[in-house]
Amino acid sequence: MSYDKELVAAKKAACLAARLCQKVQKDLLQSDVQTKSDKSPVTVADYGSQALVSFLLQKEFPTEQFSLVAEEDSGDLCKDGSQETLERITKLVNDTLASDGSYSVSPLSTEDILQAIDSGKSEGGSQGRHWVLDPIDGTKGWVLKP
Repeated sequence: MSYDKELVAAKKAACLAARLCQKVQKDLLQSDVQTKSDKSPVTVADYGSQALVSFLLQKEFPTEQFSLVAEEDSGDLCKDGSQETLERITKLVNDTLASDGSYSVSPLSTEDILQAIDSGKSEGGSQGRHWVLDPIDGTKGWVLKP
C-alpha cells in the first residue's frame, strides 16, 4: 500500500505549522503562554498548529475517514477571559493559510478553529487510519528558546 498522498499532505501540514510556530516564537507575548491543569505550558502556537494540521488534513482527505490523536483540546480556550487568545490563534491560522495561497477558503471563524482543535480528540484504535500529533514536542523548552 502506497502512502504517497499522505506523505505529501503531512509535509505540507508540517511546513505550514512550522511557519506559524516560527512567527509566534519570533514575537512571543506573555499572553501567548498559558498553563494547563497538569501545570505544563501550552501556547497559541500549540493550538494554532494543531488547528492548522487538522484543517489541512480535512481539506486533503475530504472523503476519507481518519482520526487525529492530538495533544490539545479547546477546553481552556472556551473559558471566560480566553476570547483574546482564541482570536489571536484564529488570526495566526488565517494569516498562515493566506500566506501559502494553496487553499482558497474563506477565513476560518473562531468556531472553526475550536472544531479543528477538537477533531484531535480521537483515541485511535486498531481499525482505520490514524494521524498522531504533538504540536510542539517540548513546549517548555520552546518557550524558553535557548
